[in-house]
Amino acid sequence: MKKITFLFVMLSLSLGFSQTVINFDATAFSPDPTGVGLGYMNVFDNPKNGSVGGYLFGSSWGIPDLIVELNTGSNTMTLKPNRIGDPDPYWQTTGELEGNKIMDANCYIQDDALVGTNFSFTGNVVSSTLDGSSLSIDFVKIAFIKVYSADYSSVLIEETVSLDTTGDFTLSVDATTVPGDSHAQYGFQVVGPNINSDASFDTAYANLGSVIVQPASLSINEVSLTSFKVFPNPTTGSWTIDSNDTITSIEVFDILGKQVLELNPNSKNVAIEAGNLVDGVYLAKINSSKESKTIKLIKN
Repeated sequence: MKKITFLFVMLSLSLGFSQTVINFDATAFSPDPTGVGLGYMNVFDNPKNGSVGGYLFGSSWGIPDLIVELNTGSNTMTLKPNRIGDPDPYWQTTGELEGNKIMDANCYIQDDALVGTNFSFTGNVVSSTLDGSSLSIDFVKIAFIKVYSADYSSVLIEETVSLDTTGDFTLSVDATTVPGDSHAQYGFQVVGPNINSDASFDTAYANLGSVIVQPASLSINEVSLTSFKVFPNPTTGSWTIDSNDTITSIEVFDILGKQVLELNPNSKNVAIEAGNLVDGVYLAKINSSKESKTIKLIKN
């Protein structure tokens, strides 16, 4: 088994339990020779072509092809929009910058030894310039922790944080109550259209920017303890969100950034009805009395 080179720190918190804090390390995310990084891509129709943005397929994907650039010397990760090197009309239209598919690119570590524990994932956003608004292109960029069921059919716990602003970030989950055969993952995700790979678009591609991540320097008091659990996810009818803190508001956005639902529950347990939503991926911005997090929701 490859050695994970993340910094694992066992902290005794005031709540009386130990928590593993996993600080970002580019070497660990490198798939070779010593890291354990994995890449996965979910592909959706781009609604610009008249579709509803429906799911097409998901498969393992090379980390460099996501596009994720790892520099183990400077200990940084650079996240950029996906750029399929294939001129086939399935992927892109000749002469157009924005491609024909929505790419949900995930670079992550899976460590099932974290199941049954409390753990946090931290890092620092050095630079966040990825922005397609000038071209009416929307990109979502987040760090995440996910705990999947044994067969990966549902997400038992999902915590995310936006990478839109610079500075330290922390994600924390309580995975002590999930089944022992669950799977724990943490990493990064960029969602947005693929960009035309023709050389004539090189400058426009560079101008879209990137997100650069490095290790964080968090103190014990900065570790977040709020946890949101979403189930079932995916769903055909409704999602339930459980929190250990009062949820004050929820805003749900489609993959293009359009708000489709808004709730003000002031409760620790909230149901989000999805019956009137088309199948696809949504992002729920959840605000509690302590913090705000964004969680990916899937309707099928």
